Amino acid sequence: MFAMPRAMAPPTRATREATARRERAGVRAREPASRALQRPRRPTTTTTRSMGAGDDAGETMVGSARADGRARRVLDGPKPTLIVDLGAGTVKVAPTRRQKSAATTVREQAVKRVSVEMKNKGNVNIGMLEAEDVDDATNLVMDLFFKVRPQDILAKNRLRFEQSQRVRGGLLDGVQKAEDRILIGAKVGSVLVGIAEVSLPNGNRFGADRLQPRAPKDKAYLSDVCVSPTQRGRGIGKQLVLAAERAMVNMGENILYTHTKVDNEAAQILFEKCGYEEPPEIKATLTSAQIAQRSSKNNPFAKLGLVDVGHILLAKPLTNTQLPP
Repeated sequence: MFAMPRAMAPPTRATREATARRERAGVRAREPASRALQRPRRPTTTTTRSMGAGDDAGETMVGSARADGRARRVLDGPKPTLIVDLGAGTVKVAPTRRQKSAATTVREQAVKRVSVEMKNKGNVNIGMLEAEDVDDATNLVMDLFFKVRPQDILAKNRLRFEQSQRVRGGLLDGVQKAEDRILIGAKVGSVLVGIAEVSLPNGNRFGADRLQPRAPKDKAYLSDVCVSPTQRGRGIGKQLVLAAERAMVNMGENILYTHTKVDNEAAQILFEKCGYEEPPEIKATLTSAQIAQRSSKNNPFAKLGLVDVGHILLAKPLTNTQLPP
């Protein structure tokens, strides 16, 4: 015969708290030993270095994954920086420092500094535009190209200041950082008297890519040629154009495009003397509106900037034999 077990009284609150304290103390006492058993030895890490493109070394670190769950580290050099042009709808990889340095060297070698004897005596020095010339170049561009419409005459000073800041920033960027264009300067003594700007294929044209008829994006483009009014008639503009052409030949280009305004007869005469012509295939595709613009170049409203007179696209094939040294 078995005796029935005596019913156990439910534990009191004090009993439950004491039991919990004993259990916690036991866990803490066992924890260091338990963790020591679980912790693996730190794996040996092997580092292999290999030079990648540009000036940044690729680095690969190979090793076992850590016990705490972190994945192995694999470093393939710096992540590429993407340049997004919302206006053009393009995305491209920014060049590395070494690529930038190489591009700068190529541009400097393409524009050879020369001293040319000019009409009415005196020499002009042609070469890459320098940072110290940016302020003078800004004033030259503004004096030649800044115009204000009659309705904006009261805001002329403010508009000129704002535009001059944009021009200066663009010129300084072109001298110091840009790889997609070349800035050429002409000096008489230490005075800057002219500049020319060439956009390289697929480079930024700062609005000129919207001019009609359009120049091919993948070809070199002569954006600007500016000569101080006090130095005109000496052939400085022609020397700037020739310097731009020599630079493009040295960089492997075989054609150079440019635009002139329909009413800018001085520019048309300059480029005609340098051998530029309107491509027949472009002339054949002119719209009736573009033809009408050309006939309105003497319109008084056009001289006030109230009517757009349009542009003429010119081009010149480039060969070494056609260019003077």
